Amino acid sequence: MQKKFNTKTLYAYKFIGQCLPIYAFYSLLFLQRGQSVTNVAILIALWSAFAIVFEIPAGVIADRGNRRNLLALGALLQGIGFIIWFFSHSFALFTLGFLFWAMAGALTSGTEEGLIYDNLKYDGREADFTAVYGKAHFYANIGTIVGILSAGVIAIFIQIEIIALISAAICFLNVFLALQLREKNFYSEKMVEEEEEVGFFETFIKASTFIRGSKIALVSILFLVLFASIGGYLDEFDVLIVNDWELSTIWVSAILTIRFVFVALGDLLAPILEKKISTIKQIFMFNLFGSAILLIFVLVWHQFALILFGLAFMLMAVTQILLTTALQNEIKEEGRATVMSIVGIGQNIGMITLSLVFGLLAGLLTLQQVYLMIAVYGIVGGLGFAVFCKGLKLIKTSP
Repeated sequence: MQKKFNTKTLYAYKFIGQCLPIYAFYSLLFLQRGQSVTNVAILIALWSAFAIVFEIPAGVIADRGNRRNLLALGALLQGIGFIIWFFSHSFALFTLGFLFWAMAGALTSGTEEGLIYDNLKYDGREADFTAVYGKAHFYANIGTIVGILSAGVIAIFIQIEIIALISAAICFLNVFLALQLREKNFYSEKMVEEEEEVGFFETFIKASTFIRGSKIALVSILFLVLFASIGGYLDEFDVLIVNDWELSTIWVSAILTIRFVFVALGDLLAPILEKKISTIKQIFMFNLFGSAILLIFVLVWHQFALILFGLAFMLMAVTQILLTTALQNEIKEEGRATVMSIVGIGQNIGMITLSLVFGLLAGLLTLQQVYLMIAVYGIVGGLGFAVFCKGLKLIKTSP
């Protein structure tokens, strides 16, 4: 009998994986190494584009192979990317670093959700998915906060390129933690037991067929991509708000810390709220309320209203956790990681699209007006999906 899934190891893996001080300084590193602001924007766009290319192959591999080993490989590739940045002085090498980071992201996207759900299912704990998944995200966000705050201190004493090496070392430590996770993959085990010959693309086809055939899955994915992930799409632009207010750079750390603290609270709040909901419409309403609070923040548009900024993204984080749970409960064994990779592709396309639209609007409107349009977009989307999906019941797993 295998030991029960060790969630403490999972939480340590998630915390260490995001506790990377380079997050706060990689754009500045590019600028110090001779890249223009335009080049930095192109690099970030390429990062998302690379992720789109690798998402589906990585998801299929995760469903057919050893997910634990893929998580370890992802951490290794991310560390290699940061080492490349340490030596880089050219656009091409910075691009290569993002290529490795994109591969790492694709290997973990969907793989983590599949590994967590199947391990909990094996232990008869599927009903704990929201709590475990939410807590894993909580520790990841706490890791991000620690990384950002420590980066400001570290940068006083050492050069930014050394921070890239420190971040690489942290990634390599996470390889060890990933390998301590228990491996469980019902999809691949079923293929082995039944000696089923399933082609590489058949796994993707099965996942796509499942999505088309499940209204809950389809609307969950659409809402995740179009509305619930807006908070994540916008985090690259937080610094622009501080710049618009003409505040000191210390407020950059303040706004990032507020954002991630509230998102972390949302991760913990999700399993509590899950007990109160029975329809997917109720999940959409959390995001609607988040967008409404964001609208109030935009109308106030002052640093003393940043708590509203945090609350808005907290409710969006709750929405993401609950929709992911709804999606995982719909899936039986057919390609959990592949389904989540399809979500990942949509989110990367959403990130690129919002960045382009944001850049276009920022050239025509004030920053406050741009955020106003985004908040209204979220409200309209929440209302539309709530009306369209009225009465659509969620599958509940028994505790």
